[in-house]
Amino acid sequence: MPAFNTILTIHIIAGALSLIAFWIPVFIKKGGDIHVKVGKFYVWMMWIVVVTAAMLSVLNIFRGRLIAAAFLGFLSVLTSYPLWYGIMILKHKKGISETNYLIRKVLNATLFLGAIGLIVWSLVLQVQGEAILLLIFGVLGLSSGTLAFENFDKASKGKNWLFEHLNGMIGSGIAAYTAFLAFGGTSLFGNIFKGQIVVILWVLPSIIGTFFIMRYKRKLAKGKNKM
Repeated sequence: MPAFNTILTIHIIAGALSLIAFWIPVFIKKGGDIHVKVGKFYVWMMWIVVVTAAMLSVLNIFRGRLIAAAFLGFLSVLTSYPLWYGIMILKHKKGISETNYLIRKVLNATLFLGAIGLIVWSLVLQVQGEAILLLIFGVLGLSSGTLAFENFDKASKGKNWLFEHLNGMIGSGIAAYTAFLAFGGTSLFGNIFKGQIVVILWVLPSIIGTFFIMRYKRKLAKGKNKM
């Protein structure tokens, strides 16, 4: 299927570039010229990844690869939400609008329902083989999807916009790296992470990402708004 291979190639190239670009804004001075330019490049590459993942998901349905289709479809939402939110919050530093609140609610509700679906599917397959991935991504989506129940006042007020932006960007990176290690990690690191130990690869991005999120949260709590 030529169309599938072409989209997959674009997806891989954009994914590789975004994975590299992700770390530059993380470590350099926030708000500087390089941070802004590389950040925009990262966002564009990630949107290409999201769109191509959604397209590959649909094509995998026609190829009969339903688990792969479920992964890619769910990941496109799991990645697009924090990416969209991280950018949107920069434009609404004093609080998000009702329209963006509704968009956020729909995205989170989709994540929540999709996560439940993946977890149930994993249990039906007795959490074996690829079903382990269904469970891991289901748990990731379940934690994000709980924001679907957040009311408007809580979602739009009383939050540090800088932390929310960083939280969104790092969240998109967690999703991207988890997907990369889940689909390509076994090929690259198969000699090191064998059998059930491969699960370490799949949860590592969440551990590292959470570390950076908590680190920035502590800094902001101390009044260091420039990081």
